Amino acid sequence: MTNVEQNRLGLNNLLQQRYGASAATHLRWKSVRNGTDHSPTWIVIAYIDDIEYGQGSGGNKGTAKEMAAGVALRQLRRQWAHLLH
Repeated sequence: MTNVEQNRLGLNNLLQQRYGASAATHLRWKSVRNGTDHSPTWIVIAYIDDIEYGQGSGGNKGTAKEMAAGVALRQLRRQWAHLLH
Protein backbone atom coordinates (compact mmCIF):
# COMPACT_ATOMS: atom_id res chain seq x y z
CA MET A 1 0.00 0.00 0.00
CA THR A 2 1.26 3.48 -0.81
CA ASN A 3 1.23 6.53 1.45
CA VAL A 4 -1.35 7.97 -0.90
CA GLU A 5 -3.95 5.62 0.58
CA GLN A 6 -3.15 6.13 4.26
CA ASN A 7 -5.82 8.74 5.02
CA ARG A 8 -8.62 6.78 3.37
CA LEU A 9 -7.53 3.63 5.16
CA GLY A 10 -7.37 5.47 8.49
CA LEU A 11 -10.79 7.00 7.94
CA ASN A 12 -12.32 3.64 7.06
CA ASN A 13 -10.71 2.00 10.11
CA LEU A 14 -11.96 4.75 12.42
CA LEU A 15 -15.48 4.45 11.05
CA GLN A 16 -15.37 0.68 11.51
CA GLN A 17 -14.31 1.15 15.13
CA ARG A 18 -17.25 3.46 15.70
CA TYR A 19 -19.97 1.85 13.56
CA GLY A 20 -18.85 -1.74 13.01
CA ALA A 21 -20.16 -3.52 9.94
CA SER A 22 -22.39 -0.59 8.95
CA ALA A 23 -19.44 1.84 8.66
CA ALA A 24 -19.70 2.18 4.88
CA THR A 25 -23.28 3.38 5.11
CA HIS A 26 -22.18 6.40 7.17
CA LEU A 27 -19.59 7.68 4.65
CA ARG A 28 -20.47 9.48 1.41
CA TRP A 29 -18.20 11.20 -1.11
CA LYS A 30 -19.08 14.04 -3.46
CA SER A 31 -16.72 14.94 -6.27
CA VAL A 32 -16.73 17.84 -8.72
CA ARG A 33 -14.42 18.30 -11.68
CA ASN A 34 -13.48 21.84 -12.71
CA GLY A 35 -11.07 23.21 -15.27
CA THR A 36 -10.19 22.04 -18.74
CA ASP A 37 -9.64 18.53 -20.06
CA HIS A 38 -5.90 19.24 -20.12
CA SER A 39 -5.76 20.76 -16.64
CA PRO A 40 -8.60 19.49 -14.44
CA THR A 41 -9.03 20.26 -10.77
CA TRP A 42 -11.03 17.87 -8.64
CA ILE A 43 -12.79 18.86 -5.45
CA VAL A 44 -13.90 16.00 -3.22
CA ILE A 45 -15.97 16.33 -0.06
CA ALA A 46 -16.27 13.63 2.62
CA TYR A 47 -19.60 13.44 4.44
CA ILE A 48 -20.22 11.37 7.54
CA ASP A 49 -23.91 11.01 8.35
CA ASP A 50 -24.58 13.78 5.81
CA ILE A 51 -22.33 16.27 7.65
CA GLU A 52 -19.33 17.64 5.77
CA TYR A 53 -16.14 16.61 7.56
CA GLY A 54 -13.45 17.15 4.96
CA GLN A 55 -12.72 18.73 1.62
CA GLY A 56 -9.74 18.29 -0.64
CA SER A 57 -8.66 19.32 -4.10
CA GLY A 58 -6.09 18.12 -6.56
CA GLY A 59 -5.18 17.41 -10.14
CA ASN A 60 -6.83 14.00 -9.97
CA LYS A 61 -9.77 12.53 -8.11
CA GLY A 62 -7.66 10.18 -6.00
CA THR A 63 -5.46 12.95 -4.64
CA ALA A 64 -8.45 15.12 -3.82
CA LYS A 65 -10.20 12.22 -2.09
CA GLU A 66 -7.12 11.42 -0.05
CA MET A 67 -6.85 15.04 1.08
CA ALA A 68 -10.54 15.13 2.03
CA ALA A 69 -10.12 11.87 3.95
CA GLY A 70 -7.19 13.36 5.87
CA VAL A 71 -9.19 16.41 6.92
CA ALA A 72 -12.17 14.24 7.91
CA LEU A 73 -9.93 11.86 9.85
CA ARG A 74 -8.39 14.67 11.89
CA GLN A 75 -11.80 16.20 12.60
CA LEU A 76 -13.29 12.89 13.72
CA ARG A 77 -10.31 12.02 15.92
CA ARG A 78 -10.75 15.32 17.77
CA GLN A 79 -14.52 14.98 17.98
CA TRP A 80 -14.51 11.33 19.04
CA ALA A 81 -11.37 11.42 21.25
CA HIS A 82 -13.36 10.51 24.36
CA LEU A 83 -14.90 7.50 22.58
CA LEU A 84 -11.69 6.02 21.20
CA HIS A 85 -9.90 5.14 24.43
